[in-house]
Amino acid sequence: MAKIELYIDMGSYSTVIYRENMGIVLDEPTKILLQKVDGVVEVVDYGQKAVKNIQSDAQYVVSPVMEGVITDEINCINLLREYIRRVIADKPRARVDAIFTIPCGTSASEKQKFYNVAYSSGISKVTLVPAPIADLLGCGINFGDFEYCALADIGSGCTDIAILGKNGIVQGFTLNLGAVNIDMAIASHIQSKYGVKITLKNALSLKEQIGSLIPNGTKILSVEGVEVKTEANKIINATGFDILDALREYYQAIADSIISLIATSEPDVCAKVRAQGVIFCGNGSKVEGLQEYMQNRIQVPVFIAKGARTVFGLQKIAVNKDLLKKVL
Repeated sequence: MAKIELYIDMGSYSTVIYRENMGIVLDEPTKILLQKVDGVVEVVDYGQKAVKNIQSDAQYVVSPVMEGVITDEINCINLLREYIRRVIADKPRARVDAIFTIPCGTSASEKQKFYNVAYSSGISKVTLVPAPIADLLGCGINFGDFEYCALADIGSGCTDIAILGKNGIVQGFTLNLGAVNIDMAIASHIQSKYGVKITLKNALSLKEQIGSLIPNGTKILSVEGVEVKTEANKIINATGFDILDALREYYQAIADSIISLIATSEPDVCAKVRAQGVIFCGNGSKVEGLQEYMQNRIQVPVFIAKGARTVFGLQKIAVNKDLLKKVL
């Protein structure tokens, strides 16, 4: 029987699948469009089409993964089964083995949900890898390149923070905040200042186009929202200053968590991490001014990994069985 190996990063916002010898074969939102008619709920669509194709009040979108953990097993099975069907369409009868990323702080019961979903989706062999390990390798760094370093993966639903050594994770944890929380905070700040409610999509646009952790009032972006008092559509001209506090609130929490993690590590580990620095990756690491802000706050060298993909790290682990045994 033919065998296909998949490397899967199933996050709160998106699911990325890398197929052996083919590269990334799927990058879609972790979303399902459902509809309820006469008390019966049925699946309408998945991924990008689920987000774009809502056509009636009976339809609604669900996210089966929240803050990095599976919160809706049934719909997560439906979603993963559909995505696997798509990426093995050329060999539908093949055996499928898969390596998944999981948050650093995943509990035993949360890990079991990943196993349940994976096996129920038709996967024959399942391996779970803590995200920081795959992140580091996905950044192009090998475990023999350093003695100790710190890494912060600011994902959409959660943030993994870990100290890594040559044999894997020394210590780490997961913060239940991510890029989506920041978008929500931006929307809340805009509503408080202007009395206008904007969508999370528009909040994301503000973050990506004019957001900066360095005070900058020269950048302006026009966004449309709904005035709270009148419920009329209204366009506002937001500036970088308008969202600065929302950005800093969350990045300060991340910085303080990194400081705490480093400070509570063993003295020799602490000293070497301070010298080696902290690597930032993930969707939330793209905000302007992050490197300068974090270096000033953490007082260690900071590196932003550009173009890093977690699934690339999973692929490196898959082809190096000794590394897989070493880091797990």
